[in-house]
Amino acid sequence: MKPQYKALFEEITLPNGVMLKDRLGVAPMTTYSGNPDGTVSDEELVYYRRRSNIGSLFISACIAVSENGLAFPGQFVAFNEDVMPRLTRLATEMKANGNKAILQMQHGGRQGQPDLIAANETVAPSAVGGSAHKPAPRELTAEEITNIIRDFGETTRRAIEAGFDGVEIHGANTYLIQQFVSEMTNRREDEWGGSFENRLKFPLAVLAEVKRVAVDYASEEFIIGYRVSPEEYSEMGIGYTIEETKILTDKLIEGGIHYLHVSLMDFKKRPHNEAIEGSIVEILSEQITGRVAFVVVGSITKPQDAIAALEEGADIVVMGRQVLADPEWTKKVKQGKEDEIYENVPKERIGKLDIPGPLWEKIVQYKMVEIEEGVNV
Repeated sequence: MKPQYKALFEEITLPNGVMLKDRLGVAPMTTYSGNPDGTVSDEELVYYRRRSNIGSLFISACIAVSENGLAFPGQFVAFNEDVMPRLTRLATEMKANGNKAILQMQHGGRQGQPDLIAANETVAPSAVGGSAHKPAPRELTAEEITNIIRDFGETTRRAIEAGFDGVEIHGANTYLIQQFVSEMTNRREDEWGGSFENRLKFPLAVLAEVKRVAVDYASEEFIIGYRVSPEEYSEMGIGYTIEETKILTDKLIEGGIHYLHVSLMDFKKRPHNEAIEGSIVEILSEQITGRVAFVVVGSITKPQDAIAALEEGADIVVMGRQVLADPEWTKKVKQGKEDEIYENVPKERIGKLDIPGPLWEKIVQYKMVEIEEGVNV
């Protein structure tokens, strides 16, 4: 291994005393490949095991905590006890190389798909209109909100029983938790909406429930992470700003998270407000000040990118598309063969990457990983 990459393999200790052997990991990526009954498929088990040597922090695709929160075809689910045997196998495959297996928990909210949900409707903090493809959701009742919070706790219990080392609360990418935080999608007038403080009550209640279950059923080494989109700007307006995310970050740390995972397409991205100095990673790193681990994703392909992300303020770097293209990424860096890392999928590699069929179809359709130019697939 070249000396300039040694920092990627330094140990780091989380606030609960868990030691990670390196600063690398796998970002959560939807596979679209679960069995029709919501259990983990054989193809997924092979896919996860193949990528279990990337780094110490291995985060799964998002699992649906509630039936009315399904967001993808082929999404695996946690709201049925029958899923446990396959969920246990998933944890085993993800930990095959001594890394920590983290189960990411999600509710789609208004981003759900009605045709996947028994009631043929989506639910959200408020009945804010959607696109033609996603009609307006129904506003959640106070009782339903309490039930979904409980579902996050129940999913945590199942994660513990299945042998996962931790869970990640998915508070990003415009799913239900972010919908509660956003002023655009949360227009409630009860305790769950209105002021920014009230809009934070749902994510903090979810965290409190997850923490309670972890204390009751797991050891102190059980890891709790939280994924956040750092700001929300869209054609609808401004949902929240990086300044408000800094407030949320402090409250999450006070609530007991062990790491904060920022969702970015590029780790160098700067805030929308050009008057604010520094990148988003720099800003949040300064806010965290080492109190918890800071996990960063976004446009990391070569080891020099990963080093640059650490220098920007990350404690742990996770990769998504890159580990689809090259599951041997870390091995090549350790052997000093980083020049042999594949950033795309050449013809001779197609069919040899243990990528489930439905996920491969998405890769080709949306160019999630660039296929070598001129290759027919």
